[in-house]
Amino acid sequence: MKAFVVDQYGTDATLTEKDVTLAETGDYDLRVRVTGTSLNPLDTKMFFGHVAAAPTTGILQGDVTGEVIEIGSSVTTFSVGDHVIAFGGGLGERSGALGEEMLVPESMAILKPAALRSEIAGCLPVIGLTAMEALKERAMVQHGMRLYVVGGTGGVGHLVVQLAKHYGCDVTASAANDEKANWLEGHGIQVHRYHDETSEALLERVAPDGFDVVIDTVGGDHLQESFVLAKERGKIISIATRTTQDLTQMHSKALTLEALFVALPLLKGKADEMRRQQEHLTEVAGLVADGTIELRIDSRVPRQVEALNEAYKTFDQHSHFGKVSVYDV
Repeated sequence: MKAFVVDQYGTDATLTEKDVTLAETGDYDLRVRVTGTSLNPLDTKMFFGHVAAAPTTGILQGDVTGEVIEIGSSVTTFSVGDHVIAFGGGLGERSGALGEEMLVPESMAILKPAALRSEIAGCLPVIGLTAMEALKERAMVQHGMRLYVVGGTGGVGHLVVQLAKHYGCDVTASAANDEKANWLEGHGIQVHRYHDETSEALLERVAPDGFDVVIDTVGGDHLQESFVLAKERGKIISIATRTTQDLTQMHSKALTLEALFVALPLLKGKADEMRRQQEHLTEVAGLVADGTIELRIDSRVPRQVEALNEAYKTFDQHSHFGKVSVYDV
């Protein structure tokens, strides 16, 4: 099959189009003909060698939607011809969706709702699973919970704010410009225009005692603002903790900091956690399919070697408003 392959991860990494042979279909695998995928920060971090989880085959991208063309001998819940969605590889020993076909564990796949376009389906798995774990397993969302989201219009963030609102939370999120602020307000989210309003002023306006939970989708020095915004004995959930920070504020307020790495169950083969992720993906896919949750496309990258290399190498230079999809030409 044709695939876009990284020969060596690191500063000088480059994708090259090659003819490769995909592994045999395992007993519990689905062989999927890829019809949709998308680019996530995890992909670019592995590309540049910042995360030691990159696929040994050099074929990145875990988000996938497509048609099942073969099933393993022990597969019981899917059939050839099914259209599925999954976070199914692109790390460790598993090739990703930058090939024409991809092997996906049965326990990580769900049937694609008929109402869900392939482009949207191919953008959903990683951000959907991350948002659901952050809210349902880490924050333990409850009606009326005060929640702040750092990066409320990014790939993960724009799902988190909508899902939290759907679950009855009182949600505030940061916005860098009027377009993003207007989108948040249109979805019933209180906006923190952080260029114009300090964290202290925001707290005085909407949460004098601080937020119950802060979900940080950006990381870096934004973690310090999370310490300010959280209430005493509050919780911070971060998907970007590869940073060096002073924890003085965290200690003085007795805060809890939890790191979230959505790829861990697949990377380590944790069967129970993979099945739980399957349940999460089923729920969020249904909410997107019925229009309850909007999945926003920031930009589209053609499935061509030059365009893909440009997208990978410049990804971190952009403040994305939603997801970056990859489409066939």
